[in-house]
Amino acid sequence: MKLAILSDIHEGLNRKNTKADIMGILKKWITAHLPDVFITNGDIAVGPEKSLALLNQLQNEFPQTKVLFVHGNHDIYHENSNFAYETLLTFPGNLGNGPVELGENWVLIGDGGWYDYTFGLEEYTKEQFSLGQYNDFTWPDKNYAHWPGPDQKETERYLTQLEQWLRNYHDKNIIMVTHVVPFSHFVLCKGDPSWDFFNAMMGSSHFGELAIKYGVKKYIFGHVHSRFHEQYKGIEMICNPLGYYPHEWDCKSAEEEIPLRIKVIEIE
Repeated sequence: MKLAILSDIHEGLNRKNTKADIMGILKKWITAHLPDVFITNGDIAVGPEKSLALLNQLQNEFPQTKVLFVHGNHDIYHENSNFAYETLLTFPGNLGNGPVELGENWVLIGDGGWYDYTFGLEEYTKEQFSLGQYNDFTWPDKNYAHWPGPDQKETERYLTQLEQWLRNYHDKNIIMVTHVVPFSHFVLCKGDPSWDFFNAMMGSSHFGELAIKYGVKKYIFGHVHSRFHEQYKGIEMICNPLGYYPHEWDCKSAEEEIPLRIKVIEIE
């Protein structure tokens, strides 16, 4: 079974900056390669309506490919992020609806996840992280994502649900999927507080702890616009973002970059 993976598509901004048909190029690749599963794990667009429309468009045009999704922080930008989350659950391939079995041996378990400052610098307080401000920059989630509870409480909600699913499927080969980062190993520290302060918003070490506890075989994440494919703590870790044009791309055009960035793995 062939699984294709691409996170952090940021369709709107990349379309605006490249003047290219981002989804058209992606569809062209899917037509040519026909993966059994296409996983896009967060930040396909800004806001639930746009993200949902793009997801439905993909699934409707490629019924032979199972399109699976977990939300990113940008996908739930809304005055009521709970409403945004529920809106995105109307997409059948949203892993927030529950695990998806792939054949007899494998299962995909995931959800977007959130962050709880476990990757934050020790010299700052939880209160400072909750404000999300350093000098004159405010982390965009603080302006555009509106959950009912604090970040730690929202993260705990994801962890509780994911652990229940992991427990139920402990006898399967598990592929865990989140948007956020599960291990500090994959968080870039530059030694510059104006950058490193915001690592608190990259994810939570507790997602990684769950993966280890339940013997997850593969872990797919995004959010950090860096690419990884390596073994870490006995888990095959895959982070495969498209990221922002032009400074995070290797090619000058979307026609070159998008096919280059889609990661394909195979399971039996």
